[in-house]
Amino acid sequence: YDGITFVVTERSRATFRVREQLALIPLPHQADMRTTALSGEIHFDGRPSVIEIDLHQLSSGQNLRDGYVRRAMFPDHPKATFTLENVASLPPGFAEGEDSKSRIDGVLNISGEDFPLRFNITAQDKGDAVTIVGRTRFTWEELGIKPPTAGVVLTLDDEVEVRIRLTVKPIR
Repeated sequence: YDGITFVVTERSRATFRVREQLALIPLPHQADMRTTALSGEIHFDGRPSVIEIDLHQLSSGQNLRDGYVRRAMFPDHPKATFTLENVASLPPGFAEGEDSKSRIDGVLNISGEDFPLRFNITAQDKGDAVTIVGRTRFTWEELGIKPPTAGVVLTLDDEVEVRIRLTVKPIR
């Protein structure tokens, strides 16, 4: 993979999940917001890799929640960027079809501020593409974000789970 640039394809997606309790629903449930609006490049040879997520494209299927995220949480900063200084922690030349597990540290830039994040990842070489599945958790406080509030939200967990599935293809 030395010197090869892999680009994020349209088959990539990100999911943000938090447990919430709404006024009109008797039991707590998971609130998921998803997007396929990811772009960027991955380098497996030690060069920095950058993934961009369009936060204004996050969708939960609930217009009030989606509008709140756009207008109240990220009105002036619709893009978040995750920079990985070195994805080379994957074993060199991992075999096609086999999973490779690793932890990758990076920096999330959200609303103009930088925050360190660590992802547990599983990568798989599919032959014509590489699939990378990453998971992490953070608290609102760790990212300096005020937890969302709205009239129908009774409680909201402090911890947010993030799942990112990247499908990346080499540029030849």
